[in-house]
Amino acid sequence: MSDEKIIVGKINGFHGVKGFIKVFSETRPREGILEYSRFFMKRGAEWVALTVDGRQKHNKHVLLKFEGYDSRDAVEPLLGQELYISREDMPELEDGVYWLDLYGLKVINHEEVELGEIVDIFETGANDVITVKGPKGEIMIPFSMEYIVMEINLEEGYVQVDWDEE
Repeated sequence: MSDEKIIVGKINGFHGVKGFIKVFSETRPREGILEYSRFFMKRGAEWVALTVDGRQKHNKHVLLKFEGYDSRDAVEPLLGQELYISREDMPELEDGVYWLDLYGLKVINHEEVELGEIVDIFETGANDVITVKGPKGEIMIPFSMEYIVMEINLEEGYVQVDWDEE
């Protein structure tokens, strides 16, 4: 059982007077953060557990309310706090991997040439892109399971891609 904490969002505002907070969600899809019933925030060296007492999507915002925080005055000190979940609370994926598991993996191409390691992942309109830092600098590779990514091996720590060295 892991006690690893994963950042999933940040409190960036308030909604109403009953203790709802606006959250900038790092999850994909953005509304995925609403599936969790327990969050953590760091206070000094300590982890503080927060139990969800209300949740909703409101226009373009994701709103959460925590037990014991029943007014705007109660949640004001939380502004700017990062929200984490416990790794054990993440649902098992039937197909695919979490982005966070890809960071630091070696990237090799179809000819077994090591291109570097994954240092960043981001979304574009067409598909996700991985940034690979290697001996020739940084390269960006589309993260397409259909065309580019041949294999993801978390146990051995690599991603194999159909991508030329140059």
